Amino acid sequence: MIKLSTGANSVLIKGLDKPLKSEITVPADKSISHRAIMLGSIANGNSTIGRLSVSRDNLATVAAFRKLGVRIEASKEYKIKVHGNGLYGLKEPLSVINTYNSGTLTRLISGILAGNDFFSVLSGDKYLNSRPMARIINPLSLMGAKIFGRKNNYPPLSIIGSKLNAIYYDVPIPSAQVKSCLIFAGLYADGNTVIYEKNKTRDHTEQFLSLQDYPFTEENTADGGNIINIKGGGELKPFNIEIPGDFSSAAFFIALGLLLKDSEITIKDVLLNDRRVGLINVLKRMHANIEIIDYRKDFEKVGTIKASYSKLSATNITEEDVPDMIDEFPIFAVIASFAEGITTVHGAKELRVKETDRIKAVAANLNKFGIKSKEYDDGFEIEGNPDYLGQLYKFNNSERKSVFLNKSNNSTGLNNPTEKKDASGFYIKSYGDHRIAMSMIILALLLKNKETEVKDIRCINTSFPNFFNILNSIID
Repeated sequence: MIKLSTGANSVLIKGLDKPLKSEITVPADKSISHRAIMLGSIANGNSTIGRLSVSRDNLATVAAFRKLGVRIEASKEYKIKVHGNGLYGLKEPLSVINTYNSGTLTRLISGILAGNDFFSVLSGDKYLNSRPMARIINPLSLMGAKIFGRKNNYPPLSIIGSKLNAIYYDVPIPSAQVKSCLIFAGLYADGNTVIYEKNKTRDHTEQFLSLQDYPFTEENTADGGNIINIKGGGELKPFNIEIPGDFSSAAFFIALGLLLKDSEITIKDVLLNDRRVGLINVLKRMHANIEIIDYRKDFEKVGTIKASYSKLSATNITEEDVPDMIDEFPIFAVIASFAEGITTVHGAKELRVKETDRIKAVAANLNKFGIKSKEYDDGFEIEGNPDYLGQLYKFNNSERKSVFLNKSNNSTGLNNPTEKKDASGFYIKSYGDHRIAMSMIILALLLKNKETEVKDIRCINTSFPNFFNILNSIID
C-alpha cells in the first residue's frame, strides 16, 4: 500500500519483487481537456464535455476562462457544461490569470487574448515563469499583437488585445503549442493565416475545428511538411464529446508492463491519435510486446493498450521521431536503460525548454542510478542493460542528510519518509518536473528490493493527481 502523508513532498520507494498483472484506466487526456474548455468558451452555444481531466493544469484552464466571464458548470453525471460566449464575448479579467505550471495554457490562451479588445496578464509558478515565450511573442507581434514579457521572453506576459493581421509563418521548431497559439490568433485575424510546420505535430486543435465546422484547410507538402490555412472571423459551433484517457499518463504503466519480468498491464480507453503514439511505434522497433485492442474512432482514435514483459533492443531516435513522442522522453529514457545496447536521441532540443531542462535532468538522474548516460545538445545517449538491478550511488554529505525511511511501514511500494537512514540507496530529484518525477518512480519500482527517495513530488499533481492511487491499486 502506498502511503503519503498530507503535504508530503518526497517519497521512498522499495523496488518490486513480484510481477504485476493488472487492468487500469488513466485520467482523461490533458491536451484535449485544455482545448475543449478553450474552444467551448469561444463557441456560439453550449458544449458538453464528458470526463474532463482534473489535473492542476486543466483546472487552471477552467479557472482562467471563468475569470474571462465564461460560465462553466459541473453536472451530477460528471460532465462539464461550457456556456460559450462566442469569439468576441470574453470579458476583461479583473486580476492576473494564474497559469500555474502549464505551458500549454500560457501559450494557447495568449493567441485568444491577443485578439480580444482588453488588457490581461498571465503569470505562473517559478518554473513556468522561467520558460521561454519568445516563440509565441514573436509571431503574435508579427500579427500586430501587443504582447510583452520579461526580457521579451519570459512570463509574466501582459497582453493588450487588438485587431490582428493574417500572416504566413514557418514554425522554426515543431511545436503543437506554438501552432495552436497561432491557429487561435488566426481566428481573430483579418484574412487567412497560413502556418507551415516542417514536421507535423499533434493535431488536437485541428480536430476540434473540424468538429466545430470552422473554415480551415490542411495539406501535406512535398517535403513532408504540413500547411494549415485558417480564415479569420468565422463561427465555432458547440460540441458534445467524451475525452479518452491520456496517452502520456498511460506511458508510465506501459513501461512497467514491458520492463517488470513476467508482467502484463492493460490500459483501457486510451487516446491513440496518430501524432501522439510515436512512443508505441518506437517501442515496436525495439521489439516490445505491445498490443492494441478494441480500436475505434470516436471524436478521436481510441483503444486499449496491452503491454507485456519484453526483452528490448536499443534504437536511435531522429528528428522525425521527436514530435510524436515529445512528452514521453523521460519515461522513454527509463525504458532505454533496460534495452540491450546504446540508445541515442537527436533532434530533441525542445526538451531543454520544458518544465525543466529534461535532457539535463534525465542524464543526471540516470547517472545517479549508475546507468551510463550523457547529454547531447539536442538529446542524450543511454547505455542500456536488460539485467540492470541498480548500482548504488554514493551520497555526498549534503544529500545524506536528506534521506529518510519509515521503518514501521511495510516496504512493498512507496512510503512516507520520516526517519534517518544510512547513506545507501538512491537519492533523486524531480527538478519540479512532473514527468521526471513519475519516470524516476517507475525506474525505482523496477529495482528489486532497492530503496530510492524521489524529492519534490508535489509537481505530479500538475498532470496526474491520482498517479499514486493507481500505483496502489496494481501493487497491492
